[in-house]
Amino acid sequence: MKNYYLYIMFACVLFSGLSTQDAMAKKKKNTPALAAVLQKDSVNADYKKATQGGKTMQGLFNVIYKSKEGKLLFEMPDSAFQCTYMLSSRVAATSDTQDYVAGQMSTSPILICFTKDERNVYLHKMQYMDMVVEGDPMASSFQKNFLHPILKAFKITATNGKNVVIDVTSFFGGNEKCISPIKESNPVSKLLGSDNGLKGTFVPDASGISEVKAFEKNIEIKSMLTYNTTGAIQKPYTLKMHRSLFVLPEDPMPRRLQDNRVGYFYSDQYVYSTNRDRIEDQTYIHRWRLEPREEDRDRYFRGELVEPARPIVFYVDSAFPEKWRSTIKEGIMEWNRAFEKAGFKNAILAKDYPKNDPNFDPDDMRYNCFKYAATSTANAMGPSYTDPRTGEILAADVIWYHNIVSLLHNWRFVQTGAVDKRVRAVTFDDDLMKESMKYAASHEVGHTLGLMHNMGASYSFPVDSLRSPSFTQKYGTTPSIMDYARNNYVAQPGDLERGVKLTPPDLGVYDIHAIHWGYQLLPNIQKPEDEKPTLEAWIQEHAGDPMYEFGAQQVIATIDPTDQTEDLGDDHIKASDLGIANLKVLMKNLLNWTMEKGERYDETEKVYRQVTTQYTRYIRHVIPYIGGIRFEEIRQGDGKATGKHYIGKAKQRQAMKWLLSQARTYNNWLTPSSIISKLELDMNVNDKLRTTIVNSLFSSPTLYRIKEGGETNAAECYQLDDYLNDLTNELFKAPQGGKLSQAEQDLQGSAITLMMNNSGLKAKTSSSSSSFADEPMQEEDHWCSMTGDNNFVRINLGTASLTASQLGAIMTGRLNRVLQKYRVYRNQSTGSTRDFYDYQILQIEKLKNK
Repeated sequence: MKNYYLYIMFACVLFSGLSTQDAMAKKKKNTPALAAVLQKDSVNADYKKATQGGKTMQGLFNVIYKSKEGKLLFEMPDSAFQCTYMLSSRVAATSDTQDYVAGQMSTSPILICFTKDERNVYLHKMQYMDMVVEGDPMASSFQKNFLHPILKAFKITATNGKNVVIDVTSFFGGNEKCISPIKESNPVSKLLGSDNGLKGTFVPDASGISEVKAFEKNIEIKSMLTYNTTGAIQKPYTLKMHRSLFVLPEDPMPRRLQDNRVGYFYSDQYVYSTNRDRIEDQTYIHRWRLEPREEDRDRYFRGELVEPARPIVFYVDSAFPEKWRSTIKEGIMEWNRAFEKAGFKNAILAKDYPKNDPNFDPDDMRYNCFKYAATSTANAMGPSYTDPRTGEILAADVIWYHNIVSLLHNWRFVQTGAVDKRVRAVTFDDDLMKESMKYAASHEVGHTLGLMHNMGASYSFPVDSLRSPSFTQKYGTTPSIMDYARNNYVAQPGDLERGVKLTPPDLGVYDIHAIHWGYQLLPNIQKPEDEKPTLEAWIQEHAGDPMYEFGAQQVIATIDPTDQTEDLGDDHIKASDLGIANLKVLMKNLLNWTMEKGERYDETEKVYRQVTTQYTRYIRHVIPYIGGIRFEEIRQGDGKATGKHYIGKAKQRQAMKWLLSQARTYNNWLTPSSIISKLELDMNVNDKLRTTIVNSLFSSPTLYRIKEGGETNAAECYQLDDYLNDLTNELFKAPQGGKLSQAEQDLQGSAITLMMNNSGLKAKTSSSSSSFADEPMQEEDHWCSMTGDNNFVRINLGTASLTASQLGAIMTGRLNRVLQKYRVYRNQSTGSTRDFYDYQILQIEKLKNK
């Protein structure tokens, strides 16, 4: 009111020297101006009231933080509503590392934009997977059917000129679902057994915003969130969260089309056009925006090496011990060799965390960081975060869990301990550990560059070549460090002294090829399709060379024996025999090589379990040959008849006999009483492996693929009846000297029980033994993060199986044959062997007579 009277007085003085007519005319003329002044003053009053006591920070747009109240306001100009943003949510610190470690994203970053009306500002989650061709007649209809949904509405609390002010305190300081650290349940996580995230109730009194920073292109917000967990164990759960809001480039990066023959993560888009008779599915690889400086473009396209305008920079955590930090940097910088093939030098740099930069924050999305996580997790991960419109990688991290050192130690010991005396120690020398650390670091950085796992790489090497000094010194154990090919378990005692290399390469030939294919720029490109002829030519340059082929990772189960994890060489039976020979050396020396006088046998037991795990890997490498299929990427016009190649009869028969031989004999060396008794384990500690082998030989999906292969290629593949006859004869052999070993009895008994359960003649119960109906599951590998990106993997879940009646008929027929054999064998046997036959005959007859 006081201001109102001041304006009236000012108007009187102004108009006092005018005639009545002039004054009336002037008053009428200035009425809108006066109203605007009054309105502006009123608005400013609301703005002052809303922002009073707050600290205003200028940046992407103004933010006002009231630290005493814990309130955060955004002051948004009109320009803020014309931009596209990325919103990320990261754990900066935590009281419980079950779900996340410090530095890890709690949710995938969200593509967002803002709109407003007279009352509210709206935060939209942008739909980017569907798009319409610019200028297409259907564009208006497309826009109506693909609105960007609203995640949150914020009431406009004040204005400042054209700027609007909103209160975002509850969004960033509360339990907002879209950026919450509490994991949501989903069917996939339940299936994979990972649906065990912490659940809890939010505690608002112990939560809120703690720090805010604003920069030219981003806003960084830290919050403290507290929950009381629910479930079996109830406890407080507190996290420091770091949210980044940053604007995306106005000039999007040119996209590059994805191809399954080169393993890149990718983004999908569905393109609508009235000029096509279908909705077109386009996929674009994820890559950094590496481009030459404008003044270097001509040199670059002439083939000269140039530095990129914006190199990829990784900052290495100061928490890394000094003795390891240089190795981590070497693992990062190693990729420069690959980028030189793409025309860039010094494309990727490694630096320490800045010590005197107050604006540096490893959780700020502007910085790519190699972070150290002091937890018991034995792993590492290399996620990247992309602009889904183009596939541009905007930021990346490597999370290096402290206990990965135990994983690297265990791999090196069980895979090369028989050959390399340096690894026969509880703690490795620094130089030895660095060899393994560099490989792991480079592998994770490969993910941050857009590269997927290439699980087929190691299969390109002949097994014999892995014992060649010249070959291994040049190529290591695999043509790609993006494979899970670890150390050279094929090498035998004496090979190291001859010069055989025992570790993977620093960088493989496929890795260099993949970076060239994804990052080499091409001149005069108007649209992604213009690049296709050149991209195809680069692939064809290496056609027929298996070292340059990509093998997709398999999930749930392994069907293709050529794309496996933790394997080496092109013949898993031969490679596994050599690996097992080394494990036998380890077992003979296990007590001596783990000796710590006066200590318990805890460390010996840990090493023993690593030996059994490694042996299990060798078994699982051979299992996929039974009913196996080698997949191959084919293209129209390439002259290839099929992309599915069924494993031939001879190889399957060899694998079947090898697996049964292992089932009969592994206890002889893997379970010696002299070791088991000291470890206080039961002698049947490894018996489950025998059941795994039997199950794999009879599983319904396996039998289906054998049947399909025989029908598709009868000349080279097993007929199902022939396979079953060979398996029955090999599994249920006549007893030698009238006696069956305990392992043989267990093997045959396991097979009979499983066949009975799947014959259809016996009602299944929850206590029944495993059935044959399911695909043999993969072992639980230490898989590094695949991030949330799309990637070309083969998900072998719900694969085709025999029908219940087909499976029942087969199992009943096999039981009849076993019964006939056993009636003969019992008369040739005595003692416990005869008792075994009598019992099994009784069980089968009892089943048939039901």
